[in-house]
Amino acid sequence: MNFEKMYSTIDTHVAGEAFRIVLHSSIMLNEMNITLNNKKLQSEFQTEKAILLNEPRGHRDMHGCIVVPSRDAHFGLLFFNHDENVQFKYGGLVATITALLETGNLKQCEDHQYTVETIEGIYHLKVTMKNQEVTSVYIESGQCFVQKQVEDYQIVSVDDKRNYALFTSLPSDIPSIDLKYLSQINAWGKRTIDYLMKEQSLEGVIITEAIDGQLDNVRSLTFERDGTILRSPGFDSSFAIFTALRSSHQSIKQISNTSIFNSCFTAFLATEDNQFSIATEGFVTGIHDFIVDQDDPLHDGFVLK
Repeated sequence: MNFEKMYSTIDTHVAGEAFRIVLHSSIMLNEMNITLNNKKLQSEFQTEKAILLNEPRGHRDMHGCIVVPSRDAHFGLLFFNHDENVQFKYGGLVATITALLETGNLKQCEDHQYTVETIEGIYHLKVTMKNQEVTSVYIESGQCFVQKQVEDYQIVSVDDKRNYALFTSLPSDIPSIDLKYLSQINAWGKRTIDYLMKEQSLEGVIITEAIDGQLDNVRSLTFERDGTILRSPGFDSSFAIFTALRSSHQSIKQISNTSIFNSCFTAFLATEDNQFSIATEGFVTGIHDFIVDQDDPLHDGFVLK
């Protein structure tokens, strides 16, 4: 066995969505600002990113996170993904602050408030810890709004940056958002993504149903741009659903959003201008050293769909 490279990571998940925080690798980002570093990350290091994201070390739903220095925040955070257009995830903020604090790679602040610089701006996180464990991370969205109503769905803009098609009525061939109907759900999602993506630029498609008839208690499922099902309820998805509900029910101040896998986010109204908050927990699932053998015929890995 001839070792060519070694990568060190902290693996985490937030409500089922997996994030890999890269501590040591051959990815060198030494530009003076986060925009230039992000441009370099997205345009270069294709082999390194494939090694970290693909099977057998990763999988289709793995997200990569790299911590970089910041002049204006406690640290900067860059994202890489199987879809090169995905360069920001709220869940990555929660996952990374959790991993860094619990492993001692970030000094704890007395006020438990932290700032993270991303290409989408600087985010403020409030962290609750108990016995050196992060038990909650509080984060607020930007402004969200319903962009337009199109036939049987709405286009909702999250943070005025990422657009989703939101369906609040289930198709006739899907009785409910339940794993036993996963085949029908998958087929509908792929058809819908293929159709809608030809007409407009979207981050994904969301379908929802009320639980026990309660408007503020929903089950949802989000299809990402390539038709893959999001593993968590989704921060963006929760904010989009909340926004749509408030367009017709201004009295709603909080919602619970449950995924098909039964993970749940509770979102609260932060401002009357449709800014929302979620406090949730990330979990460290492993600290890994990955080895690349130069004789391995599956050097860059592969992706199962």
